[in-house]
Amino acid sequence: MNLKEELLKIYVNRMADFQHVHEMSRDTYHGPLLMSPNEKYLKQPNPFLAIGKETFGWKNFNYPLKEEGCTELMNFYEDFNLGINYFSSPFWNVIRKIETILGNEPYSCAWTNISKYDQNGDLPDAEHEKIFSLVDDLLIDEIKIIKPKVCVFFTSHYLDYRIQNLFKDVEFLQVDGFGLNQLCRLRHERLPELTFRTYHPRYLRQSGLENKFYEIIESFNRK
Repeated sequence: MNLKEELLKIYVNRMADFQHVHEMSRDTYHGPLLMSPNEKYLKQPNPFLAIGKETFGWKNFNYPLKEEGCTELMNFYEDFNLGINYFSSPFWNVIRKIETILGNEPYSCAWTNISKYDQNGDLPDAEHEKIFSLVDDLLIDEIKIIKPKVCVFFTSHYLDYRIQNLFKDVEFLQVDGFGLNQLCRLRHERLPELTFRTYHPRYLRQSGLENKFYEIIESFNRK
């Protein structure tokens, strides 16, 4: 099977969970975000996965659920094409620079979020976070399938508990020149060796840490 077929299989297997989220949340959510990396991804010297917090609006399933709905959401991901029309977005601007630093082609990474859903285009409240987190563990299967060499969580330290819930006993390792909350490496058997957690790119830029962050990615990539 190719990547899309493998990912489709795990998404179809979770349709009961998607249905449960729908029944609990109704019209207060967008998603789920279902990945479908393009054909460039596996051809890169350093396959790169970017992980954000949540979408800011997204396509919803058509209910009642059918397998075709998963395919439709994956096609929507493909059409979005890694933010190709979001030239002024700090998130996608930083992603493009990381691709270049890693020696990869533009628009060749994979992307997902710690939460497959958002609530009205924003982070969920406590009630909806509990509902949405029902499918957080899809990230484990996605990483296993797409096998990134480099992974960056742009989730800030405020969502470290979500990472800890997914990757039991994960270690947060200090990076020279950064506070642990600013940038750290993550060590876990289910994560690639080059896995980092840092702020959302907008805050990286506002805090003056963006260029230092690139230097770290480049230095680790040279090792």
